[in-house]
Amino acid sequence: MTDAVLDGVVWVLKRELGLNTTDPRTGSARDGSTSTNAKKITNPTNTSSFAALFSTLVPVLIYAVVCLCLFVVGRKFFPRVYYPRTFLSSIAPHERSKALPDGWVNWIIPFWKTPDIEILNHASLDGFLFLRYIKMLTVICLVGCCMTWPILFPVHIYGGGDSKELDMLTFGNVKHKSWLWAHALVAWAYFGFILYMVARESVYFINIRQAYLLSPHYANRLSSRTVLFTCVPNQVLDEKKLRRVFGDTVKNVWIPRETDDLDELVKEREQTADRLEKAEIQLIKKATAAYKKAVKNGHPDVEVRSQTPSPRGSGEKTESKAVDVTVRSTSPISPSPPQSESPDAITSPTSTATFTTSEGPYAYNPPPDINGSVAAQWIPASQRPSHRPIANYGRRVDTIKWTRNQLKKLAPEINKLRREYRKGKPRPIPAAFVEFQTQSDAQLAYQTLAHHRANHMKAEIVGIVPEEIVWNSMYFPWWQRIIRRFVIQGVVVVMVIFWALPAAIVGSISNITYLTSTLKFLAWINDLPTVILGLITGLLPAVALAMLMAIVPMIMRACARQAGVATQSRIELFVQNSYFLFQVIQVFLITTLTSSASTAVGALIKDPMSIRKLLSSALPKASNFYISYFILQGLALSASRILHLGGVVRHQIMRWTGARPRLIARRYHRLRKIHWGSVFPMFTNMGVIAIAYSLIAPLILGVAALCLSLVYLTYKYNLLYIYSSSPDSRGIFYPRALKQTLTGVYLAEICLVGLFGLKGAFGPLVITFGLVIFTTLIHVSLNQALSPLLFNLPRTLAVEEELRRAGNPPFLAANLVDQNEHLSSTEAEASKLEDGDTNTGYDSDFDPSSNTPDVNHGAQNTRLSPISAPEGTDRVVNMSLQKLRSMVKSRYKSSALASLIASMDFWSYWITPSPLIQKPNFILKFLHPEVFADYHILRDMIPQEVKDVDVQYEEGVLRDAYSPPSMRVRSPRLWLPRDGLGISAQEVRHCGMVVECTDEEVWVNERGQTRAELEGGTEAWVTPAWERVRF
Repeated sequence: MTDAVLDGVVWVLKRELGLNTTDPRTGSARDGSTSTNAKKITNPTNTSSFAALFSTLVPVLIYAVVCLCLFVVGRKFFPRVYYPRTFLSSIAPHERSKALPDGWVNWIIPFWKTPDIEILNHASLDGFLFLRYIKMLTVICLVGCCMTWPILFPVHIYGGGDSKELDMLTFGNVKHKSWLWAHALVAWAYFGFILYMVARESVYFINIRQAYLLSPHYANRLSSRTVLFTCVPNQVLDEKKLRRVFGDTVKNVWIPRETDDLDELVKEREQTADRLEKAEIQLIKKATAAYKKAVKNGHPDVEVRSQTPSPRGSGEKTESKAVDVTVRSTSPISPSPPQSESPDAITSPTSTATFTTSEGPYAYNPPPDINGSVAAQWIPASQRPSHRPIANYGRRVDTIKWTRNQLKKLAPEINKLRREYRKGKPRPIPAAFVEFQTQSDAQLAYQTLAHHRANHMKAEIVGIVPEEIVWNSMYFPWWQRIIRRFVIQGVVVVMVIFWALPAAIVGSISNITYLTSTLKFLAWINDLPTVILGLITGLLPAVALAMLMAIVPMIMRACARQAGVATQSRIELFVQNSYFLFQVIQVFLITTLTSSASTAVGALIKDPMSIRKLLSSALPKASNFYISYFILQGLALSASRILHLGGVVRHQIMRWTGARPRLIARRYHRLRKIHWGSVFPMFTNMGVIAIAYSLIAPLILGVAALCLSLVYLTYKYNLLYIYSSSPDSRGIFYPRALKQTLTGVYLAEICLVGLFGLKGAFGPLVITFGLVIFTTLIHVSLNQALSPLLFNLPRTLAVEEELRRAGNPPFLAANLVDQNEHLSSTEAEASKLEDGDTNTGYDSDFDPSSNTPDVNHGAQNTRLSPISAPEGTDRVVNMSLQKLRSMVKSRYKSSALASLIASMDFWSYWITPSPLIQKPNFILKFLHPEVFADYHILRDMIPQEVKDVDVQYEEGVLRDAYSPPSMRVRSPRLWLPRDGLGISAQEVRHCGMVVECTDEEVWVNERGQTRAELEGGTEAWVTPAWERVRF
C-alpha cells in the first residue's frame, strides 16, 4: 500500500511537470507496480524541447535530493530501518554484512569501495547476479553512446530535415537515403557487441553458479542432495521400490500423503493458541489498568513507594515513573476485613531486579485468603475476556478456560493422526522427495530418465527448500498438469493483451468533469470541496492505477499455482516470463504505437498518400517520452527505494503496535523479501527500450545509462544492508533475463528494416535484414551450446570436488587424477611382476603356444584373388610422409620467414591467451571469461569463512523435513508480558499444563504497553526451529 501511494505521489509530480504524454500503461513501477498517466489517454503528446526536458529534470532532481537527505538523517537514527543486516540475531553470523561507519557522510567511501562479491558471500546468488545484470545494461548503454553518438548525431543533425531541438537528434530528421548506410553499419557493430555481451555473461553465469553450488556451503545442504519427482505412478510410490530404482546412493525418501484432517486440526490449534495468548494479554493489561486506577485514586489497601527504575537492554527508553507496591489481601472489587500484610514484594517490571517472593525469583504464591486467579483482586469475573463460540451454540464462555480445554483436546487428536501418517495409512500424493548421499548422486538422478512413460516420474527440481514447496501443486496428475498449463497460458495471453481496458476505465476518473456531465447521478461530486475534488481527480487515479498494475504479478503468481508449478522459485520464474511479456507489450509496444499514431493521425487524414513519410518521422519522435520516463525511474523512483518510508512507519512509528510479543518480535526480525519475478522484467524492459531506440534516438542511451547507474547504487545498498537473502533461487533468473534482453535487439533490427523500407533505402535494408538472420543464428547456437549447462552441474567438476576432499592437490584434482589410486595401482603391478605374471603383448583370445588344431585364421589370399597392395605398404607411406613433414618443419624453423611471422604474431596473445598469465589486463579478461573467469578462479574467490560453514541438522528437523507443513509444525509456544502484580506468573503456570508458555524478557510498561527483549533468547525460543534452518 505504501508503494502504491508513493507511485501516486510520483505520478502527480509527473502530471504537474507536464509529463502526461501516454496512456495508463506507461511506466513500470517499483517491485511490480507501474507508475501511470491517466490525464491524457486520448490525446498523448510528446514534447521535444530542451526546456521541457530540463523542467522535468529539475523538480525530479529536487525530489531525489530531499529523499537522499532524509535517508542520510534516518540512517543516523534508525538502524533497524537502514542497516538491519549488520546486527539482527536472526541472521547467521556468516551472512551478516560488514557494518559501515555510523557518521553522517563517512560511510559513503567505504560503501563505494565495497565490492559486489560481498553480496554473493553474505546474501544470495540472486542479488549478486541482479546487480551484475544492471551493470551489464549500463555497460551496453555506455558503449552504445561511444559507438553511436560520434557517428549518428552528425548524421541526424545535418540529415536534411526540418525538425527542431530533441527531434533533430532522431532518425526522422534524415532525408538523404545514402546517409542511412551509417545506421546499417553501426547496427552490425553495436548489436554484435550486445550478442557478445550476452554470450560472455552466459559463460560467466555458468562458471559462478558451478563454483558456488559445488562449494561446501551449498553442496552439504539437504536441499542440494534432494530431488523432487512429480507425477509418480502409484505402483512406484514405495520407499523400497524407489531405492531399487536409484540404487544404493539413496539416503532418505519422503513420500507425502494426504493430510486434510490433520491440516484442519493444526490450523484450529494455532488459532486457539492465538486466541488464548490474546486473552491472557488482555487479562494482564486490564488488571494492570485497574491497579493503576486504584493507585491513582489512593486505594487504602495499596501502599505506594516511589522508586527509580533501572533501564532495560532492549533499546527502550527508561520510564519516567515507577512504583513499588505492597499488595494487601483485600480486593478493591469485593472488600473484606483487613488482613496482615503479605510478605510478597512485587517490584516494578521496568527494574532489572527480580520479583522477590517467598519461594525465590519469579515464583508466585497468592496471599492465603485469595482463592483462584490473582487478577480477581483487581477486575471482576464479568470483565475477564470472553467470546461466543459456535461449538457452544453461541453461549458466552470464558476465553481463557475455553481455549485451554480446547488445546487439551486437540493435542491427542493431532498426535494420533501424525502416528497414522508415519505408519503410511493416508493415501499417498503422486510425488516423492529423494535424498541422495552426495550432491553428485542427486545430479545424476536429476539428469536421468526415471520412467519409461511420458510425463511420468518427472525430475522436477534439485535443490528444493521445504518452505518453498507449493503443496497444492503436488496433487495434480500428469494429464491435469498439461490441461492446466495450456489454460493458464491462454489466460495470461488474454490478460496481457486486454489489460489496457481496466486501466483506461480507472484512469478516466481523472477527467471528472466529463464523467459528471455524462453520468448524471454523479453530479453531486462537483459540489464537494475543492481540496477533496482535487484529491479525487489528482491523487486517486494515480494510486488506483498503481495498485491496479501492482496486482498484475500477483495474478500471475496465482496462475502459476493453478498451473501446478511446484516451488516458489519456479513460480517467480513463471512470473518473470509472463510479466516481461506484459511489460514489452503494454508498457513499450502499445505506448510507442499509440503515441506515434496519434502524432501522425491528423496529417494522415489530410493526405493519406503520405503515410510512409509520416510514419518514418513519427516513430522516432515517440522516443521523447522515454527520455522523461528514464529520468523518472532513475531519480524519483530510485530515491523512493532508498528512502524506505514504509520501513520507517513499520519499525519506528508502529514498532510496538499490537499487544502480542510474538508478532512484535516477528515483525522486528522479518526482512523485506524481493520478488525477483516482478523486479527483473521491469529493468529488462528498460534495457529493451534503450536498445530498441539506440539507433533511432541515440540520446536515450545516455539517459538510460545514468538511470541504471542510480538503480545499481540503490539496489547495492538495499541488498547489502536491508533486503532479505531468502528465498535463494540460486541464480535461475539471470540467464532468462539475458535471453530476454535480446528482444530489444530483434525489435531494433525489425524497426530499422521497416524504417529503411519506409524511406526507400533498400541497400541498408538488405544489410540489416542479413543482420536479423545473423542474430537468429547466433541466438540458436547459444541456446544449443549453453542451455544444458544453465541448470545442471557437470559430472567432471563433481568428481574434482570429491578428489579435493580426498586430499588430492588442486592440480591433480583438476586433471581428475587420484594420487592414492596411482600409488595403489603401482603396488599392484609390482606384485604381479613378482608373482611371474608378465604381459605377453597378446590382447585377444588367441594363444600362439596352443596346439589346438581347430584354430581359424580366416580366409587367405591366393593368386586367384583380386590384386592387393603388398603387405607393409601403408606403413612405408606413413613413414615417408612423417619424414617429409619433419624436414619441411625443420627448414621452416631455420628460415627467416618463421622469425618474421613470429614478430608479427600479435593476435595469438589476444585470441588464445595462456591461462598462466599472471596479471592479465582488463581487455584480455573481458574477451576471455572462459579463461580468466573459469570455475577454478571463481572457486578460489569464495572466502574461507563461507567454505568452513558446517551444516548440521537435528534428527527431529530432518525426520519431517519434506513432510507436509502440518507434520512439521510444532505445538505453539505462548509469550506473555510480565506484570508487577504476579498475574503473568500464575497464568504461565496454568497455561503450562496444556501448552508451552513463558513470561521472560517481556513486560508491561507504566503506560500499559507491551515491551520485549527483541534480541533475547526467548525470542529465538518462540520462533519455529525450521524457520532458521538452512535447508
